[in-house]
Amino acid sequence: MTQIEKTQNYTAALLRITSVLENEMNPITVMAFTAAILKKTFPQFYWVGFLLVETNHMTVGPFQGPLACARLSLNSPGVCGTCYRTARPVLVPDVAAFQGRVTCDSVSKSEIALPVVSGNRVVAVLDIDCTELAGVDEVDQWELEHIVRFIASRFQETQPDGT
Repeated sequence: MTQIEKTQNYTAALLRITSVLENEMNPITVMAFTAAILKKTFPQFYWVGFLLVETNHMTVGPFQGPLACARLSLNSPGVCGTCYRTARPVLVPDVAAFQGRVTCDSVSKSEIALPVVSGNRVVAVLDIDCTELAGVDEVDQWELEHIVRFIASRFQETQPDGT
């Protein structure tokens, strides 16, 4: 797939995500539909899913693909843990070269993780694995950042009293 085709596919995916979910405010529903749309649009993605941030760990949320790690520590040295702690995307063209990687599935060769930030905190991490070396790149990162901003807009800010 050329970079132009990839960009066009992301444009179509974002349009579909935003139009289908325009009035949907439940973040779990938004993440579930987003994972399905991305997996269908980009069959080269082996696993597309979200890790939901909880008190001491991240728990797998909506995803498309084979079973994966159900729970990761917030202090995990892996791609998703690094993404969570830095609140920045982590692009890994060769996962074998990523020091501290948590191996949930040995088929994955490249990976990208993007934080879903609501307010000033990471509430989830979008994680995408690919079976090809360098299967994800800067174009994916740029385009996926638009998608995670849309998802983040579906998380409600809670007040200190829980309302």
